[in-house]
Amino acid sequence: MRLASFAGPSIIVSNHPNSLFDALVIAAYCPVEICFLTRGDIFKKPWANLLLRYLFQLPIYKKKDDDEFAVKNDFTFDECMRCLAAGKHVLLFPEGRSLNTWGLQPLMNGGLTSLLERGYRAELPLQIQPFTLNYNSFQHLPKSVELVALAPLDSTDYIAGHQIDTAAIISALRTRLQDSVSEEALVPKVLSERDKSAYRIPAKVGYYTQFWFYRIWRDYIRRKTAGTIFFDSLLFASLLFSYPIFVFFCSVIIGKLFGFWMGIALFVFLPFTAYCMAKYQTITVEKDLTKTKVNRL
Repeated sequence: MRLASFAGPSIIVSNHPNSLFDALVIAAYCPVEICFLTRGDIFKKPWANLLLRYLFQLPIYKKKDDDEFAVKNDFTFDECMRCLAAGKHVLLFPEGRSLNTWGLQPLMNGGLTSLLERGYRAELPLQIQPFTLNYNSFQHLPKSVELVALAPLDSTDYIAGHQIDTAAIISALRTRLQDSVSEEALVPKVLSERDKSAYRIPAKVGYYTQFWFYRIWRDYIRRKTAGTIFFDSLLFASLLFSYPIFVFFCSVIIGKLFGFWMGIALFVFLPFTAYCMAKYQTITVEKDLTKTKVNRL
């Protein structure tokens, strides 16, 4: 992975092949505070609205989703500008939709144009930091992901005649992304047999002690998300919250039965063997690169 510099307040953009999982990957490898523009329809329930905003996500609405989409988006863009003025960064996906496919989809320019114009009026020297994402597969596990930071665009280079040329910025961005986004599934680096053998024994232990827990979630999420783009996102979220609870309760039970230090040992041992199991598994490269899925559950 190539790291970005984030020299100033930045609008982060990327191709969008894998739903909410894309934002998670970028956030994990960008050591800056990021606000995310996320599809507005999932903010409808009050508890979801509170949770998503707590996780630095802001709603962006499409015309087909809400009759007042323009007014609501203006509020969101104003909030984005407050984030940028405070030195934070805003992530958006200009493709506007995710389809679990390779290659770059047509860009929807409205959100980026609004932010650039607001930045110009506020005299904010915005950077546009593009990334590209690629995956080995959208249906096979475990995953291999490639995240590459491209050279940033400086919005101040496109100011002339007391206005900002947003069309030229978006054209340059589209070209940069088009030249860099892969139209083939990622072929991961394969561990040597010597390195892989180091994981064999703990991987087997992890398989026999914990694979059942993972398989329950995997099969359940696969059924619930069949034909949609949300398999990776929901599986990750489910394991993120449930696996630590599973490890904690197993450790408490063993600690009660066999002593405190045995519980602590198990608390370390279970995640370690699960990690080895994931590293030991073969990463499958997807062959069908044309099949698309819907972006609604």
